[in-house]
Amino acid sequence: MKNVLLIVTGASPQVLTETLFALYQQGKLMPEEFFVITTKSTKAMLTDGLFEQGHLAKLIADYKLPCIKLPDENICLIEDDKGQPINDAKSEIEQTYMADFITRKVFELTNKNDISIHASIAGGRKTMAFYLGYAMSLLGREQDSLSHVFVNSEFEFVRDFYYPTPYDHIIDGKNGTQVNCINAKVTLAEIPFVRMRQSIDETLIANMQSASFSKQ
Repeated sequence: MKNVLLIVTGASPQVLTETLFALYQQGKLMPEEFFVITTKSTKAMLTDGLFEQGHLAKLIADYKLPCIKLPDENICLIEDDKGQPINDAKSEIEQTYMADFITRKVFELTNKNDISIHASIAGGRKTMAFYLGYAMSLLGREQDSLSHVFVNSEFEFVRDFYYPTPYDHIIDGKNGTQVNCINAKVTLAEIPFVRMRQSIDETLIANMQSASFSKQ
């Protein structure tokens, strides 16, 4: 069974590398494939941090992780009702698009019996995390899991921190300070969730791909 990481991100793409590090640190199964849900305005931050600055490749090299790729087609931009990527999710209608898009992506992935999904709600707007958690509760199966990742306060919201390095690596911290990435602590908290899939009418699940979350 293939292990898949499904994650929502906003202006902090670091949650992806932090989650990968935490999975490795805790001896959990590493994902073989990623899916990232984000918006048009934050995709550039994701690709800059992970690829142009090379933090994903550095993490894999530093800890000798399996080579996990994130192809562009697995970066899923939230779309409106006409299939156009939304720039952000600040308006009420954009929140509806976001809810529908996330639910449909979870539906698509949970319909594949040969994969196990680890969904992370650590990134993005609070509503993104809620919708992903709710969709997992509706559609998640026994092999699927849900988590949140935390870093110690010294490294929280520090722009250049992506994961604890196994060597000294000094970066700019908060309030004009400097911090050493080797000292960072990352914690992955698995979130128990009620799996309601077996209790939901099969017709409703079958129509989930075209249904609207906001009208359920």
